[in-house]
Amino acid sequence: MKDIAVICFTVIGNLILYLIFGSVVLCKRKGPEEGSRGASVPIRLIVGFFAYYTVFFLVCVPVMKFYRPLSLLAHIWLCVVTAMGITALLLNFRALKKVPAVMARALEWIKQNPLILAGFVILIGVQIVLVSCTYNFTLDAAYYVAGVSTNVETDMINVYDPFTGAWQDHFEMRYFFATYSVQDAVVCFLTGISPLILTKSVMAVVIIILTNLVYGLIAGELVRTGITGTKAAAPGDEAPALTQAEQKEGSKREALLILAVMTVIFFINVTFNTIYTSSVFLMTRTYEGKAIVGNLAVMAVFYMFIRMNEAAPSAVCTLTRPWLSVFLICFGASTISSTANMLMPVELTVLFLPLIIRTGRYRWLPKYVLCVIPGLALALSFVLYVKGYFVFYTYPR
Repeated sequence: MKDIAVICFTVIGNLILYLIFGSVVLCKRKGPEEGSRGASVPIRLIVGFFAYYTVFFLVCVPVMKFYRPLSLLAHIWLCVVTAMGITALLLNFRALKKVPAVMARALEWIKQNPLILAGFVILIGVQIVLVSCTYNFTLDAAYYVAGVSTNVETDMINVYDPFTGAWQDHFEMRYFFATYSVQDAVVCFLTGISPLILTKSVMAVVIIILTNLVYGLIAGELVRTGITGTKAAAPGDEAPALTQAEQKEGSKREALLILAVMTVIFFINVTFNTIYTSSVFLMTRTYEGKAIVGNLAVMAVFYMFIRMNEAAPSAVCTLTRPWLSVFLICFGASTISSTANMLMPVELTVLFLPLIIRTGRYRWLPKYVLCVIPGLALALSFVLYVKGYFVFYTYPR
């Protein structure tokens, strides 16, 4: 029971951290182009997750490169997180006044639709139980846990081989820029949580929750713009007036359809459990970097594409800072797994280049290029390392 309580509190703490980072980078700017409400909580959580790992990467790499201990990185990161928390409060102080009203509306919806809420809870709960009880015996699984444990016990960062404990004279570039597991080590160092619990339980639950949030957002767009045949109104257009009863009925029908779509996706993930799909990583290797990139990052960018594709060529996307969100997702994904260095630029090219050409939004080209650069730069650095052009040693030379 103690371990379960630790997992629950740590999962909640992680989500709060992601919300803090998301609230900073997606703080609503004044102006008609930003829509009426700014970024929703799910979007802030998802973008905040990748913003969190992007900022951690920028802090971690210099500390690791200059052979500083994990304890120093942990204390620096604690200061950064504290500063981000204060910044989030200052930037969103006015929005906090609306929280009681938002909570009241949410409670009213729950009272009116308890069975639908129960369906969402059961659907996500079943997935959490499945991934938490999965016995992961792969080599990568052992490497993640051993890497975090080794960093915590030696108070160094990727200096010792996780499998043998032997000192390594240089950093392996495949893992040097993928600082996702180093962040786990920092959390374990600061909190005293077991690396096994944090990696295989806490992060698995977090990824399931965030991935289902993305599924819900995408399903919502499909329901509103595809299944129901309704699209978001362009600036200046007036939406047809609906009675309160019609709004409630429409909200209930929309929630049921979203639940149905998410249920179908769940069965796809369970039954398409082969080495050729990302489902096997989500359901059996949930906390690993490839699972996060192949499920959360890819789908998050796809959601951003859907929202940006909705607006007419003359309209402005109602998402708050959409290209900043895409950039952070792509950069953050590259700091989680080197797989993203190839996957994210390909996805961006397949989705956004045709969109830019089709709609004539050529002003988006520089933003697209900026989003592609992190993955390509890290991929190029790995190629140069493999070819022997440079190496980062684990000691001063």
